[in-house]
This record gives sequence, C-alpha cells and structure tokens, in this order.
Amino acid sequence: MAQVERKKIINPMAQTHIVKPTSRNTISVGCKLPHGMHLDIRMQGHPVERITLKGTNSIHAGQIIRPAIRGGFAITENVPKEFFEHWLEQHKEHPAVKNELIFAHTQSESVRDMAKDREEISAGFEPIDPAAPAKGIETRKEMD
Repeated sequence: MAQVERKKIINPMAQTHIVKPTSRNTISVGCKLPHGMHLDIRMQGHPVERITLKGTNSIHAGQIIRPAIRGGFAITENVPKEFFEHWLEQHKEHPAVKNELIFAHTQSESVRDMAKDREEISAGFEPIDPAAPAKGIETRKEMD
C-alpha cells in the first residue's frame, strides 16, 4: 500500500519536504468534505507537520484523484496513528470532528462500515437538486 504524504514544514514561508512515518502503526481516516482537508500540527502558530486527507473531489498535482469512497466519505489509508491522535487532541472542537465528518479507525474495513453508518450526515456541500430547490428558490421558467 502507498504511504500517505506526510510533510514536515521547516519554515512556513519556505519549501516543504516529505518525512516518512515514524512508526508502522497506521490508521484509516474517513472524510466527508468534498475537497479533503489538511491536518496541520502547529507550533507557535505555524504549521510544522501536515497530512492531507482525501476528499471525494480531491485534486493532486492538477489531476482529480479517485479515492476509495463509502457512504459519501473518502477514505485515506496509512495515516500515522500518533500524528492523527495528536491532531485530534488539538482540534477536538473542530466542526468537522464534532459533526463526525472526519473519523478514524485502525482497521480500514471498520472505517468503511462507519462511513456507511454515517451516510445520512450532511456536510453542507452536497449538490443542489434542481427538481427540489431549497425553500424560497424557484426553478427558472423557459420564458425568463
């Protein structure tokens, strides 16, 4: 399996380089945000390490990637467990965590099952159904 890209940021204003995970203890993370999310570990307000979660519409190097998706959640595998636990401790009040748009488990099949169980959770980024517009919105008439 491919390792997750883990970046260590030497200077937030300078270039970054990739650091291999320090342990083989990895987890899988589900993310329902369509664009994915950068998980940053910060020191003195500056990001010093970053892992990027895949989203259902993620783009990497200008190309759309097709992550494993279950229940509307993109699954990012091989995330270092100690990194995610540290990030989660720093961001336990983050709306994506509180609303279960991001979650993890040590077994990838368990993350897929958890994603299926959370399929009805709305991220707020779902496409608009033109046949059922929101309250106060009307579909365009041909003569408009």
